[in-house]
Amino acid sequence: MCALYRRGKVWWYDFTIDGRRIQQSTGLANKKAAEYAESKRKLELLERRAGIARRPLPPRFEEYLREFLAWSRQQHRPKTYQLHVNNCKALLRHFSGKWLDQISAAMVEDFKLARLTEARRNARDGSRVGPATVNRALTTLKLLFNHAVRGGLAVANPTEGVAFLQEHGERMRVLSFEEEWSYLQAAGQPLRDIARVILDTGMRPEEVFRLEVANLDFDRRIIFNPHGKTSAAKRTIPMTSEVWELLKRLAIAARGRFAFPCPRDCNKPIGSVRKAHDAAVVRAGIQDHFRLYDLRHTFASRAAMSGVDLPALAVLLGHTKIQMTMRYVHPSEEHKREAIGKVEVFKRAGGQKAAQNARESLQIPLQ
Repeated sequence: MCALYRRGKVWWYDFTIDGRRIQQSTGLANKKAAEYAESKRKLELLERRAGIARRPLPPRFEEYLREFLAWSRQQHRPKTYQLHVNNCKALLRHFSGKWLDQISAAMVEDFKLARLTEARRNARDGSRVGPATVNRALTTLKLLFNHAVRGGLAVANPTEGVAFLQEHGERMRVLSFEEEWSYLQAAGQPLRDIARVILDTGMRPEEVFRLEVANLDFDRRIIFNPHGKTSAAKRTIPMTSEVWELLKRLAIAARGRFAFPCPRDCNKPIGSVRKAHDAAVVRAGIQDHFRLYDLRHTFASRAAMSGVDLPALAVLLGHTKIQMTMRYVHPSEEHKREAIGKVEVFKRAGGQKAAQNARESLQIPLQ
């Protein structure tokens, strides 16, 4: 099918090639010029500037998504692959039905705004999706188009030039000791032990999930974490007395490699405790919802407030830069008041000493 027709004063073309319908405006009011534009567009689609060789038209977004995820499964770690899977669900809601080469930077900007209006999945407080979540989806979209370009598809990456949203770390939470007590009382096992390890060591939840009995040194009271994208993440962490006791108990009872095994297979680590965590927060009556990861923030803030220096804290957390560690440190209002009190005492003592020195100098007789 091939047709040139008019809408208002502008000519449009409508034709089918390789089973795909191409319907676009020429932007031209002159029919002869429109016919030339239609012929040029068809030639570009057929040749794709590849000489005699004919390159296939890009598929629809949902079709290419399957190919991208199959590649990601082979290329990335399981956690990274799962992140792309989750991001693709959000992308699919917005770009489903679109041909890959039809997706523009303007459509990506629309996606950013639309995603920010969506409610967080399983959120009980009515909160919306945050900038960090949107940015992770944009990263997946960018990677998908880069993969398409490397695969020889005639597409341009629509994420080029699209600015990421500013992240302010607005969802970081630090628990009070009262909230911690209520939460742990409401948590069942293995969530209670997992939470205790995070609160006492600052380990990431997925690091705790994958704790292997072989990496627990009870004589030296240290945990060895062999996982992570950076060398800093692969580290040893001292155990507190409480963590030593609970991990010792778990190691004795272990029937496989992991301290926190999957309920269905003792030779695999536990995958998630999100549902148990959300339920425990509700049972504890904590109004300001927090994530399991916020227990790591809580450890970092308490360590800083107790006097642990930032270089040592960065090593414990597995950070390569102290700037990253600073994002996890949230002094409480009481601690900030104590800090101002110390400054006030120091200032008062210095002022008193200066005044005393001045009086003494005035008493010295002139020579």
